[in-house]
Formats: sequence, C-alpha cells, structure tokens
Amino acid sequence: MKRINSAWLSLCGIALIWSAPSRAIVDVHEQYFAAPESSKLSSWSFDVSGATGNDDRQAVSIETHNLLRGDKSTWLFVANYARAESNNLETEDNQFAHLRYVHKIEGGRGIEVFAQIQRNRFQKLVTRQLFGAGYRWDSSETKVSRTLFGVGVFREREQSLGLADKENVWRGNFYSTFNLPLDLALGSSLNFSVYVQPDVENFSDLRSIAVAKFVVQLTERLSVDFTLGYDHDSKPALGVDAQNFRYSSGPTYIFKD
Repeated sequence: MKRINSAWLSLCGIALIWSAPSRAIVDVHEQYFAAPESSKLSSWSFDVSGATGNDDRQAVSIETHNLLRGDKSTWLFVANYARAESNNLETEDNQFAHLRYVHKIEGGRGIEVFAQIQRNRFQKLVTRQLFGAGYRWDSSETKVSRTLFGVGVFREREQSLGLADKENVWRGNFYSTFNLPLDLALGSSLNFSVYVQPDVENFSDLRSIAVAKFVVQLTERLSVDFTLGYDHDSKPALGVDAQNFRYSSGPTYIFKD
C-alpha cells in the first residue's frame, strides 16, 4: 500500500513540474465529492474533434482529477492539456497542474497547502506559479448535500507575453463548492463552485470564477457532464477580455478502488 501511494504521489509531482501552465482560475474541486466510499480515485476526460475539407480543424483536450483519501489526510492532483488549430493556425494552447494536501482536524475542518503552475499562450500568459495555504470546512459527512468552504492566501508569480518582468503578488483565496444529488436521473448531481482571489494589497485587482456542472452517471464508472463557467479578471493583460463565458460537455471515466 505504501509503495502504491508513493508511486502515485511521485507521478503527480512529475506531472506538476512538467505541466507548465489559464490566467483564469481553475475549479480543482469538481470531482472532490465523487465516489466518497473510495480511498483512491482517478477520473479522466478526453475530447478529440476535427474536420477536413471546407473546414480544416483539429482539437484535443485531456483532463484528470486524482484523489488519495486517508483517515487524517487527502491528496488532490488535477491537470489538463488542451490544444486546437484551425486552417493550420493554432487557436488554443494551454496546460495546467495543481497539487494539494489537506490535513484533517475534526468536525470536517482541515488545513491545506497547495502548489500550481499554468500556461495559456492565447491569454498571453507565459507562466503562472503559485504556492499557498489555507483553512477549509467540509460538511460532506453530516448532510445529504455536500458543501466545502475554504479561505487562505498564496504567493503568485506571473509573467505575461510582452512583459520582461514577472509580477509577484500575495492573493487571498476564498472558495466554496456545493454538491447536490438529484432525482432527475439515476446518479445525477449538480455541482456549483465559486472562487474569489483578490490582491491583498490592492483589492481592485480581483479574479473570480463561477462554475456550474450537471452530471449524469451512466454506469458505475462512466458519466457524462455539462459544464457552464464564467471567468472575471479586473486587470486582464492587454488585448484580453475581462470577462469570459465558457461551456463544455463530454464523458468522464473514473478509476477507483
């Protein structure tokens, strides 16, 4: 068991270093409440599309969420990769990796530390690296609906395209994730997350996201989801919109013990 856990954490660490970096915040808790009875969980989403002829385009995206749950701790690793081109011109190129450790206290409370690295060339983000810590409260053990609250701070180092200097700031980190099982279909649920990250020295510099996700379980391991998201950056890079709406839909396969 220890050997398996060490290998799992080593793989996450390698991927964290390799996945150079979305200026937008990423919802890292969308699979946090999945399969609560499992001590180890790994979910994978794949999306490949393309066309030839009048419209020549290709797109691929891969996303993984991994959880290693213990009596007193939880490890979380999230990573994604997306690339697309149309008529031989690249239209998307981004990578993201996030590693988080949570030490459980009691009553659903816990202390967490996390590290993250990102890149999104078409949002002019050369690199974004951060390391932080915080406090969280998890109500999943006491209610049918499950809620997660977190508050903390992190140090951010970011470089944008066209700027020689890297920006170093301290940001607050406030988030909430809510999961509600639904009776509309077998195994269906609604997940809603909100993240707010202000510069602690300049609250007018604010980044936030809101994400709603509807999931229908097709089998014990296979599900299909529809996600709608809103991103806001009060001080975006030159040429990048301050607001962004996005949506996605596709299958997710879960490996669990």
